[in-house]
Amino acid sequence: MNTLRKKIMRRIYYAYVLRMVTRGGVWQSVVMMLSMILLTRFVSLGNVLNNFMHVEVSRIGAFTYNALSTTEMGTIALMGVFLFSLLSFRMSVVPRRHGYQKQIA
Repeated sequence: MNTLRKKIMRRIYYAYVLRMVTRGGVWQSVVMMLSMILLTRFVSLGNVLNNFMHVEVSRIGAFTYNALSTTEMGTIALMGVFLFSLLSFRMSVVPRRHGYQKQIA
């Protein structure tokens, strides 16, 4: 009886893990984490924040444009993958509104 119970519970755990892994949000969060880890390999976030703190508020746009225009394509591609997965994660997690409102009774 005990071995039958273990077999059944093992299959239940397997089905649960399979269901969790096949959700879209799981893969999007994995892609976000991997792209952030790879991005920290190429870019020193401490130096970026340090440089950003020394920029005048009126020059933030020019600083950002200059930083992105002189960056390597691999870094820009990783930032794009991260932003795309972040936006798609938000769209998959937050439910859509269908234009109707709840009736107050």
